[in-house]
Amino acid sequence: MVEAPVRPTQTTDNSADEGAEGRGTLDVRNKALQHIIERVVLQVPGTVTRHSALGRITGMALPKADITTEGRSAVVKVDVAMAWPGNISQVATAARDTVRQEAFRLSGIQIRSVDVTVHAVDPATAEDTRRVE
Repeated sequence: MVEAPVRPTQTTDNSADEGAEGRGTLDVRNKALQHIIERVVLQVPGTVTRHSALGRITGMALPKADITTEGRSAVVKVDVAMAWPGNISQVATAARDTVRQEAFRLSGIQIRSVDVTVHAVDPATAEDTRRVE
């Protein structure tokens, strides 16, 4: 009896052999990018979460991000609360830089510009959400 030669099995999964350019893409929706930005801006020292009774009704809890995307880039407007007293310009600069760097790192979306509005709030009505890690 003669055995037929055995051929190696071919697979269609070449993903391990391909570089990054051969892989799929990440599709980040505006809502996901909004959540990323609203979370990373809270990493900035001095920023706090602000929820008021009226804010819950109107949807104006802070931080709040507004995103306009165009292809693989975005323009960001973010409102952030800061416990008063504090250095508003320092918080705004740090918020802008943090959003630009971390949003790109986490989403792959190039952030073209970040407009930051800082709202100084009474520390008694703010929630400090930062944690020690």
